[in-house]
Amino acid sequence: MNRKDKHSYMAAGLTAFAVIAASLCLFFLLFQLGEVARFLSRLATILRPIFMGMVIAFLLLPIHRNIFRFLLAITPDKRSNERHSHAFLNFSAIVLSLLLAFFLFYLLLAMVLPQVYDSLVGLVQSIPDYIEVIQVWLQTFFEDNPEIQASVMSLYSSAATSLEQWLNSDILPNLESVSTTFQWLRTTIWPNLTGMMAGVSGVVVGFLVLVKDLLIAVIVSVYLLARKDIFAAQSKKIVYSIFRTDVADLLVGEIRSAYRIMSGFINGKLLDSLIIGIICLICCNLFQFPYPALIAVIIGVTNIIPFFGPFIGAIPCGLLIFLSSPIQAVYFAIFILVLQQFDGNILGPKILGDSTGLASFWVLFSILLFGGLFGFAGMVLGVPVFAMIYSVISRLTAYGLRSRGLPQETEDYLGKTGPFSH
Repeated sequence: MNRKDKHSYMAAGLTAFAVIAASLCLFFLLFQLGEVARFLSRLATILRPIFMGMVIAFLLLPIHRNIFRFLLAITPDKRSNERHSHAFLNFSAIVLSLLLAFFLFYLLLAMVLPQVYDSLVGLVQSIPDYIEVIQVWLQTFFEDNPEIQASVMSLYSSAATSLEQWLNSDILPNLESVSTTFQWLRTTIWPNLTGMMAGVSGVVVGFLVLVKDLLIAVIVSVYLLARKDIFAAQSKKIVYSIFRTDVADLLVGEIRSAYRIMSGFINGKLLDSLIIGIICLICCNLFQFPYPALIAVIIGVTNIIPFFGPFIGAIPCGLLIFLSSPIQAVYFAIFILVLQQFDGNILGPKILGDSTGLASFWVLFSILLFGGLFGFAGMVLGVPVFAMIYSVISRLTAYGLRSRGLPQETEDYLGKTGPFSH
């Protein structure tokens, strides 16, 4: 047996082994799906700090790059070219970007939380007025059915009386200030919860684990930002070691395009939602809508969700305003329509541009698909993720058509184009 035959037999044996191994893996996945899901869930829990650190690093990367360029610009040329000086400037940019992010987060909380607290307290204090409004509405609704009205109103009156007594005796006196609220939570609510709920210790442990994961995530983000170029070079080296050069070039180009789509959309959408929240806060105060801070926070947060976000946030806010004043609820609906038209046609295109390159149908499709699979996170990330998939498919299609000498424009395939082989 010559050497060539040995190589052919070895290749056949490796192919048979790979087929058998793949069949066993497929069998295990099909009949042990629960075990695989539990293993993946456990693995995701273990690696959660890594994932959180990757998200933090991803969000901080534009800030870090701008600060690093500024530090390089003010550094003398001789020192900026030195390796140690370059590493020191990179680390300084990381520290400054983290401090800036913490400062902005603290500033946002310091501005929003007190007003949200006042809005929540005002909402609780207005509950008796809402009870009276609902009572009048029920009486009007059932005025043609006196028997039903009597039974419904008796139940409603007893429930409303109990609720008002509870609010006036237990809740409202403890919401006079932030200090009294925290004192009430610490001395009354927390002991009762620990006495009634055996699982409250699990909540405490979960909170401590979350804090620990956040601390580890910050450290991981520092490592990722400090060694991002090394990690990118190592990944690129692996890709070029596995695939042909032309295929590797295509993969590297697609990864860069996917990063541009994801970073451009997420950072732009966060900035867009922040501006919309600030505009909403200012206008709600000008128009004297109730609970302006609370409404602005809800509108700003839900605006992160493309397409459906404005409606998701406007519905509960409109109901809150409707309980206070129906005519103001109408004005609020008009204001939201104007605000979203401004966001969709002026502010959003200025900030986001055409970062996704998706038609409106695919935006709707991606939100419904990923939102149904992954909930709120899927609704937020569904558009950029689907945009990356769409971009990869489009580029691969263009590559295949180009290699076969066929036209790449969609217009060439509209109508009766006939066979391309002739």
